[in-house]
Amino acid sequence: MTPPTNKYVPLVLSFFLSCFLIIFGLPGQSVAIGAITDSILANTGLSRNVFSILYTCSTITGCFLLLPGGFLVDKIGIRRTTLFALSVCTVVFFALGNTQFLCTKISNSPIIRFWFTTAFLYFNLSVLRCFGPNMFPMLGRMQIAKAFGKAPGIAVGLSGALFSIATGYWPSIMRFLAKNENWQNAYKTLGIIGCVLLVIFSMLFYDIKPECTTSVQNSKPPKYSAITSQKEFLRLPIFWGLMSILCLTSFVGTGVTVHICDIFQKNGIDPLVAINSYRYMGYGIVFAGLLFGHQIDKNRVKTCLLMLLFSQFFGLVGLKIAHTTFGLTAYIVGTGCFWGGYGIIRQVIWSKIFRGKDTGTILSVAYCTSTVAGAIGVSFLSFAKTLGGSYFCLVYAVESMLLCMIFLTIGKFPKTV
Repeated sequence: MTPPTNKYVPLVLSFFLSCFLIIFGLPGQSVAIGAITDSILANTGLSRNVFSILYTCSTITGCFLLLPGGFLVDKIGIRRTTLFALSVCTVVFFALGNTQFLCTKISNSPIIRFWFTTAFLYFNLSVLRCFGPNMFPMLGRMQIAKAFGKAPGIAVGLSGALFSIATGYWPSIMRFLAKNENWQNAYKTLGIIGCVLLVIFSMLFYDIKPECTTSVQNSKPPKYSAITSQKEFLRLPIFWGLMSILCLTSFVGTGVTVHICDIFQKNGIDPLVAINSYRYMGYGIVFAGLLFGHQIDKNRVKTCLLMLLFSQFFGLVGLKIAHTTFGLTAYIVGTGCFWGGYGIIRQVIWSKIFRGKDTGTILSVAYCTSTVAGAIGVSFLSFAKTLGGSYFCLVYAVESMLLCMIFLTIGKFPKTV
């Protein structure tokens, strides 16, 4: 007779598989790309403004490619969608790892090579931004929230512990993999890792079925609405009110992350300090993930939104005076708490409001919209520096908007949520 404890083995394996999915999307995240941006610029000859526009366009394209992803998950399940995404990312990693080789074979003309390199990077980064930082976190967190239906916030928060450790060290890992300051070496190695993971996931998915591996679901229904149609929910004012908060915070959060090395350097700080700060930020992400998850499980959505806005505001204040010990500490603590809470809110908040069976379409719209805002922030910050002479002329404006969001959340957000 099978021991009762064996029923938890699939649940644990499903949890760790989901965590690996989230982590494997990090090479396409802004923290990883920001660590090798200077190497990409030096290797390809692109200017910072051109690369910023390229990054923005590829991220926006990747977001629109993500929109059918939620529908795909609802229709074919997590297993098939995961294997498909892993296959695509592995091919893209190998393609990026051979960028210079492929581009030099096209033409000896610098102009033709420039445009081909730009188009090649645009296509591959678009696909990578779709499946890497967007699809993988959505798949992993969706499964974790579904499997631990009784306390989805805490479960997603616990997965954030591994994610935060990986996030903190990933910029250093990318620099290590990019031997001799060649960013292509990093993606070649990631392509090999992707092949190994694809084999492992294919073997484990024969026995472990994430979409069927669930614990006891929470019988307490969401408080806010009895709406079960996804299309109707997407038209509700509360959805777009929440999205305005997520978009604003993503706008400045992603923009600062991509340009963080240059921001520190322009303020007379060694860029390596920015890279190393991610390690300490990981502790804040772990703490914030558990704290935000607990608040979400207690149906305190309004409290979580205020914590998110305050933490980012605190981090931006610290960024302006990062040359001081207090400023650097404030930046690390505030930004760490912000990113730890952001992932929880963007994933779990909808199940607390929407009572429908599947949330794949809703999640894909939320991920797409907020990521587009982050991509636009990258270009806006770059041009703010070019036109205004400093990144902070735009940061000041965002801080004012964050304060407005805080007051609106306090006074206007529904008390029933």
